[in-house]
Amino acid sequence: MEDNPGTLLDIGLEHHKAGRLVQAEKCYREVLTYNPHDAEALHLLGLAAHHGGRNEQAIRFIAKAIENDQSNVKYINNLGIVYIALNKKENATKCFKDALNIDSNSTNAHFNLGLIMAAHEDYLEAIKFFRKATILEPNYADAHYNLSLALTKCGYVEEVVDSYQKVLAIQPDHSDAWYGLKNALKALHFSNDMQNKKGIPDHLRFSPAAQSTCEYMLLRYFLDSFEPHKSDESFRNALATLPPKNDEEILISKKHPDHIEPSKIPDRLVALLSFGRSGTGLLHSLIDSHPEISTLPSIYLQGYFNQDVWSKMTTNGWQGLPRRFMEDFDVLFDANSPHPTPSRRTDDTSFLGKKEGMANVGENRNESLSLDKEVFCDEAQRLLQLHHRIDPKSFLMVIHAAFERVLKTSTDKKTVFYHIHCPENFTKLNFLRHVPDARLVMMVREPIQSCESWIRVLFKENNYSKLIYRIIGMLFAIDQIAFRTQDSVGIRLEDLKKRPKATMRAFCSWLGVKESPTLYEMTAQGKKWWGDPSSPDFKENKAMSPFDETCIKRPTGTVFSEKDQFVLRTLFYPFSVRFKYREQNQKKFESDLKEIRPLFDDLMDFERELVKKSKADPARFKSSIGYLLLRASFMDRWKVLNELKDYPNMITPLQIDSE
Repeated sequence: MEDNPGTLLDIGLEHHKAGRLVQAEKCYREVLTYNPHDAEALHLLGLAAHHGGRNEQAIRFIAKAIENDQSNVKYINNLGIVYIALNKKENATKCFKDALNIDSNSTNAHFNLGLIMAAHEDYLEAIKFFRKATILEPNYADAHYNLSLALTKCGYVEEVVDSYQKVLAIQPDHSDAWYGLKNALKALHFSNDMQNKKGIPDHLRFSPAAQSTCEYMLLRYFLDSFEPHKSDESFRNALATLPPKNDEEILISKKHPDHIEPSKIPDRLVALLSFGRSGTGLLHSLIDSHPEISTLPSIYLQGYFNQDVWSKMTTNGWQGLPRRFMEDFDVLFDANSPHPTPSRRTDDTSFLGKKEGMANVGENRNESLSLDKEVFCDEAQRLLQLHHRIDPKSFLMVIHAAFERVLKTSTDKKTVFYHIHCPENFTKLNFLRHVPDARLVMMVREPIQSCESWIRVLFKENNYSKLIYRIIGMLFAIDQIAFRTQDSVGIRLEDLKKRPKATMRAFCSWLGVKESPTLYEMTAQGKKWWGDPSSPDFKENKAMSPFDETCIKRPTGTVFSEKDQFVLRTLFYPFSVRFKYREQNQKKFESDLKEIRPLFDDLMDFERELVKKSKADPARFKSSIGYLLLRASFMDRWKVLNELKDYPNMITPLQIDSE
């Protein structure tokens, strides 16, 4: 049977689908010994080369296949796809147009031409091709999704919402479509015909399958979180609709070893949150070597509570947990690792250790943080056997205990300091569900200064879409339900810089640990940390001083004009008064509220500058989802302040005694 070319092709395809490219290619080549002109074998051999990253070779094989079957649209389309991989878009375009000349109803050719048009930022043409693909194949989820992206670029907000809904009707768990939909819906709240409507529009109907997903719950939570009178109930509902915790417990079937003391596993957790660029890395580095606190370097584990992380790590049961953890968080074991870690959707965490300055530590800045994987795995396995069952929280504690044992820490560290940084909604809810007794600390800073520092690079890069999410994030970061449900404090960067002794003494008191000399040195995994390389004050030949005041003395105005600052200062007013960045003046505040409202209806000055630099059409810019989303967020913050004169769920400042 194996001598039959048809059978060999079938066997080769099975290998190919399973990723066994070497075996697949062997089968295809054997077919060609029977018939060197077998078009399908040549085509599949080309695809195998493409999937193996050998695209030049792939072109030669697929081109030969086309020579032997010149009207095969599938071959021509796939040749175009290989040209795209080689960034030869003109060649690819010719292939797809050739395919349409043979078959004007080729769904793949229309879809691929849409991708090329979108890559060239010709979104109107992309819309035509994607729309045609969806007409030809109504259940083509990728075509509907890419149509949604192109519509987004053109500012057709209502059409975007409808298009995303079609994606979800086909593929209810399409997380990228849910993400795009939530932003489009929020942007609609500021558009003319949705000005007085909130939540999910009545005309949107989700299938039972879509409504049963976590993403649907997160959509409702996201929209409700903008309105304080709904946020309590929405917060409870969101927590309630997450999978039951006991469904995520993994039973441990081994006997408990006698040689490990349960007391060596931490039982308390404090989570560190950011507020723009406010010095979380600094505080983390000062805590790093405290004898009573266990903390891992950097923000490596910020996405530990992300959706699907736990389910993937537990695929092989409890015994496979340590190794799967090491795969997902490889940078913890080698700061030079290129592998990304779970994080926020839009963040690039490849080479995270290098970006965070963890690959150049020590007195001479010539050491790189690392951790012995085999020793860690052995220690984690032993510690797991202390448990009858394991869940995300208890395994996080095991990770820290194993980390300390690998480092041969002599002290008993009962408190975990977890740098969750800036979690997305699911991550935050999942964390609070699994660690209901968590305490929260947020580093804060004068808000305009903090915001400008956080967005300055994005402003230079003209990255408006990412920039506005950071502004919005800061406006809502200070006002969270979790600050009422959890023991929470905010620490001013200014206090840490100007009064380090008093601030750290107060923080230790709140933490329930003793003050230590290590609190005044910047370290990572016990080694000297030279500072954050992304800071404008970072120098490769000089370590940053933890209490240097340059950053908090930096004048504002590098991004925001006086008018822009006036808008933002008014929206941040309750926070600024609470944290003593401004004197209270209620009468002026209420007057300023009235004055800023009309300013939402036009471009802010920083946006005018971006429009000018990018030579964008101002009218089109104002119809973009990013522009509308920022206004919708401004309006929601404004309405809360106009009604309540305050934010109801603000974090409380750390109380610091006078020195």
